[in-house]
Amino acid sequence: MDTIKINVNVQIGVTKELYSLLAAFQHNAVPADTAAPVENKPAEATKPVEVEQPKPEPEAEAKKEEAAPAAVPSPEPGAKLEEPARKEYTEVDVRASMEKTRKRIEGDDYKENTSGEKYKKYHRQLTAQFKNIAALLGSDKPSTLPSSELRESFCKQCDELVIGDDGNITTQAPPY
Repeated sequence: MDTIKINVNVQIGVTKELYSLLAAFQHNAVPADTAAPVENKPAEATKPVEVEQPKPEPEAEAKKEEAAPAAVPSPEPGAKLEEPARKEYTEVDVRASMEKTRKRIEGDDYKENTSGEKYKKYHRQLTAQFKNIAALLGSDKPSTLPSSELRESFCKQCDELVIGDDGNITTQAPPY
């Protein structure tokens, strides 16, 4: 009997929703991009209702100010809060994150000591993990991730890679 060889090529597209779901499973969180159920409400119910509050007497206001001298002024309702500037992640940050992860798992001399036990055991596993993370984020290679947010996510996921109990590379399980 002759052996039969069958080659199967499977391509899976990753949509934004699928990525959000997979990332939520990996980080043990609720996906932020999932659509909330739509409720049908009358148009009048969606309008904000303004209620006039009675103005306190000037003497009562003075007593309140004396009682709370360290009160922090609240921002005006129409004013936008300034967000702290987020770091712009680049390809350099992605490469540095992979380098840091390799040094942490394979050892500081992983480039020079390619015949070492840790290099032989973990180098290919780490490469596969890096490619898998990048694929889930929508890129063939980590260095070609298109946006700063995706690069930041990649770097955070690299920091979560550890050696599991079975001796293979895995993600760090969240504490319960």
